[in-house]
Amino acid sequence: MRCLLIFTFFVAQAQQSPGVMIDSFQTFDSYKDIKYDESLRPQFHFSSKKNWINDPNGMVHYKGEYHLFFQHNPKAIHWGNMTWGHAVSKNMVHWEQLQHAILPYDNGTIFSGTAAVDYSNSLGKNTKGDKTIVAYFTHAQNDKKDLFYQAGAYSTDKGRTFQLIDGGRPLVPNQGFDRAERDPKIFWHAPSKKWVLILWIKRAHKKKANDLGKVRFFGSTNLKNWQKLSDFDRKWVYECMDLVELKVDGNPNNKKWLIFDASFDYEIGTFDGLSLSTNKKNHLGDLGNAYYAAQTFNNSPDGRTVIMGWLRTRDKNIGKNFYVDQNMPFNQQMSFPATMELRTTATGIRLFRWPIKEIKSLYQKRYIFEEIESGVLNKNLKGESFDGIDLYTSFDRNKTSFFQINIRGQMLTYQKGDFYFNDVILPTLDKNKVNVRILLDRTSIEIYADDGFSVLSSYAVPTPENKEISVNTSEAFLFDVFEVNKLGSIWR
Repeated sequence: MRCLLIFTFFVAQAQQSPGVMIDSFQTFDSYKDIKYDESLRPQFHFSSKKNWINDPNGMVHYKGEYHLFFQHNPKAIHWGNMTWGHAVSKNMVHWEQLQHAILPYDNGTIFSGTAAVDYSNSLGKNTKGDKTIVAYFTHAQNDKKDLFYQAGAYSTDKGRTFQLIDGGRPLVPNQGFDRAERDPKIFWHAPSKKWVLILWIKRAHKKKANDLGKVRFFGSTNLKNWQKLSDFDRKWVYECMDLVELKVDGNPNNKKWLIFDASFDYEIGTFDGLSLSTNKKNHLGDLGNAYYAAQTFNNSPDGRTVIMGWLRTRDKNIGKNFYVDQNMPFNQQMSFPATMELRTTATGIRLFRWPIKEIKSLYQKRYIFEEIESGVLNKNLKGESFDGIDLYTSFDRNKTSFFQINIRGQMLTYQKGDFYFNDVILPTLDKNKVNVRILLDRTSIEIYADDGFSVLSSYAVPTPENKEISVNTSEAFLFDVFEVNKLGSIWR
């Protein structure tokens, strides 16, 4: 008994010693009885088996697996105890949740960040069998008198376990802008042959007209020592910054850089490895009230840039504690993965977003109608029962000025050139042909107008007894295409 007590004492001491992740936050064994069969469980959007999640973190592809790390409370259904949860997928659709990846240590928790594969062995940790996955995150000090800083961890077993870099000490120390500095993004910039880290460090003061928020760029050759490169000052910037290079109109010889923040304000410009230049015109990438803190996959294997965001419960009709009030074991969900492209429009280059093609792996039954009049369409859909839905339709704007699509009680209105959902306008391009795509899950809706020129993500909870789809219009109206796909579950 005495030996056991001594052993327990030393384990407890090790858990609390500097630079050691605290084992009490590894609660994943308690998740094993969850079956994903709850009435409000999202069926094709990722959610944790149990407890709270928010920002996606460390999204990266390596050896045939997409890694989704995420902000996670491993001990409760509300926000707190921030830890990196972990899930993997072969296709970004079907996910398997693994044990929590990066646990709190010292007197702080693990806030948001990103990850990348260290193919060049800059950190010097690669093995014969595996390249290193390097993660950077904000170490958020629990004591309010202590400042946040940026730390790192690495994995040599495909993200299953992580070791802290330099014992979790500051690799990018606090820059002097209080405790708000957070959410590092890292990526390899091939033209300048260095790693780049971008960090949000200051929010604009709303009551000061000339006060700007600040994003700072750093460079490194070894993923440990960072030097300041430049600052990017804008009124709109606020946490969870991402920066990616995208083709314009699919042209590999014409690329631009897209920078965006948690609220999905974005600008388009050029990045030379030192600083970012734009025309200073910002746009909003999502018109709903749920999409937040989105991040793109590093090291995507097929040239696509795929993004996922946190769908947060903010809708006044649902309530912040919606899942908790409904006695669900989980809280919050992610958006469905979508590709991002830049296209030239009449008003300049704009971002377009569209659900990834892998959603087709969930199609269980398809209803495809071409050149169909609205009344005939309703007759064909009458009596059919839907749960998860992927709906697409296109039509000629010159042949109608008004109609509504009723999707399990969720009303999308088209009127005089634009779409409306819950009084939010989704503008369309000024073209004869108009299209819209709608993804409806048990607690969310994502609407993509004109190939993703306008996107709206929101919480929406159809009543269980309402399983129908119909079209309301004051006149006979012909759809070029009207396609409805019943979606199966991503949970095996």
